[in-house]
Amino acid sequence: MRVVWGILLSALLVPGAMAQTMDQLRYRQAYDAVRANDMARFQTLRSQLGHYPLLPYLDYYRLAFRPGGADYGEVTRFIRDHGDTPQSNRLERSYLTHLAQSGQWSRFLQFYPKLPNSTDLRCMHYQARYYTGHRDEALREAGKLWQSGESRPDACDPLFSLWQGAGLRTQEAVWSRMMLAFEAGNGSLVTHLANQLGTGLKPHGTLMASLLSQPAKVMNPVYFNGERHSRQLLLLGLARYANSEPDRVLGTLTSYRSRFGLTAQELRPVEHAIARRYLLDRAPQQRAWVDTQVKAQPDLVELRARLAVWEQDWRGLSGWIKQMPMALQKEDRWRYWLARAQEAQGQQQPAQTLYRETAGLRGFYGFLAAQRSGVPYRLKNEPQMRAPDWRSAARRWPFLSRVKELLAMNEVAAARAEWIHNMDRNPVAQRIEFGHVALNQGWHELAILASIRAEAWDALDLRFPLPLQRTFSQMARERTMDTSLLYAISRQESALYPLAQSPVGARGLMQLMPATAKETAGKLGVPYRDPQQLFDPQLNIRLGSAYLKRLLDVYDGNRILAAAAYNAGPGRVKRWRDAHTDKPMDVWVESIPYRETRNYVQNVLSFDLIYQHRLRQPLRFLSERELRHQY
Repeated sequence: MRVVWGILLSALLVPGAMAQTMDQLRYRQAYDAVRANDMARFQTLRSQLGHYPLLPYLDYYRLAFRPGGADYGEVTRFIRDHGDTPQSNRLERSYLTHLAQSGQWSRFLQFYPKLPNSTDLRCMHYQARYYTGHRDEALREAGKLWQSGESRPDACDPLFSLWQGAGLRTQEAVWSRMMLAFEAGNGSLVTHLANQLGTGLKPHGTLMASLLSQPAKVMNPVYFNGERHSRQLLLLGLARYANSEPDRVLGTLTSYRSRFGLTAQELRPVEHAIARRYLLDRAPQQRAWVDTQVKAQPDLVELRARLAVWEQDWRGLSGWIKQMPMALQKEDRWRYWLARAQEAQGQQQPAQTLYRETAGLRGFYGFLAAQRSGVPYRLKNEPQMRAPDWRSAARRWPFLSRVKELLAMNEVAAARAEWIHNMDRNPVAQRIEFGHVALNQGWHELAILASIRAEAWDALDLRFPLPLQRTFSQMARERTMDTSLLYAISRQESALYPLAQSPVGARGLMQLMPATAKETAGKLGVPYRDPQQLFDPQLNIRLGSAYLKRLLDVYDGNRILAAAAYNAGPGRVKRWRDAHTDKPMDVWVESIPYRETRNYVQNVLSFDLIYQHRLRQPLRFLSERELRHQY
């Protein structure tokens, strides 16, 4: 019991060493007291906190640290009274776990009668249904939950034990799950399940495990026969091997079809994998065969259109776009490329009409279309609403005071959880109002988050705020670059959040890697000793702008190549350019191999234009030099 609750509590706010005020000190002491189960001291400290914003957190800890002693009424009352806190959801989840672990199944369903969203709580829900008279339903749903290519939470084990005890974990069920695990590339699960097979299927299970690490084995027909399980394994192996050796797999299909009696329907996933690999590799071979597959399997048509863009096959591109589902055709990306194909084929009037229509959509393709057609960029900005003063806003929405206090204690993750929880509980207009409150408080990353949760794409003041304007402007002047570009990179990298840290260790506003920062600081003669310094916005912008300037100098001021190198590294950009030359700008950007870098470059260019607008700079999406350069 203690272990589970400890895990659940690990993600919550734990008061840290940043506390300075007397209330913050008492709050931390009260937290320590409740954790030590010193309830007398806890109550004394709590009574001294008056109207402290984080009192609901303390009340949550009082209930969460002693689940067995928590009164059902107290728990339900907390959830009712503090629904505007993330703790209400956490307590609900924690209490459900406690009820399940203590076997209080009727109370579990009374407390939360709906079907939960998370897999572990769903398992508990059906376990409760099993023990309250709905055995058949529970076992049926247990089988569905078990059939997954991914591992299932430990909380599901009791339900699966009931399912297995009812004799429902058959050899066929195990084999079906193994196939799902194989397709997901989950070798550990395949091996685990293979050990549960009986003698009849054991050899197939062993071969399946080996095919994950040695897919070329599928080329040796001696391992297979016409029996159903062997055929299924053969097809799985062929599809997997096709991802690395499409030529070899395609070359065997005719003989394998005849030898093992494979049907056209059975072979379709294998053919799909072969065609997809050819398209991703931009391979010229087997083009007629690939096009036949694309027409038969429409989910490949977008990849085929991308290949036509790369090859500048304008006539073919028009045809492939018209084969896309209508929703895809209407996206700004493919509207732009259809206009581009029409223009290249001399169809000037329809091309210009489509360019002008696409220019009405803000974003990379809309801005490109505007530049090609000579119409104004779409930079509509919703007028900034007048946000209520802080005192009125905090009185009306108590969560704002909690956010402010959490940020003061440097508990940024908890503040963000409060913010998201309340964004999602309120209508769109309210979310936008919250965003303006955040902007007035200098919570720029929360203002951006509010605009995203509200899908307020025209609220440019919220989406593209201007923090640290003096620092950004000074660094831009020193580096002889536009302030808008520095803002654009920082907005894309961190959403202007100074304490951002990526999983690989990039830090701060401009997401600098420590090694890059150290090298850049050395060249500038700037004192730099600890990666934690990168959370200082001034130092981060100083070093980040210097590194960006180096890239711009390498690429002769070309922002497209510099942005690609900032994201993916100069080495990769060099390899992409060395592999192919003389591509138009838009073709090269559309064909960047990494989707992340492709989107990154497009966003940076778009954000640069928007920040030009916000900073009242002359508007320029792409310079003539960038537009006409052959990449």
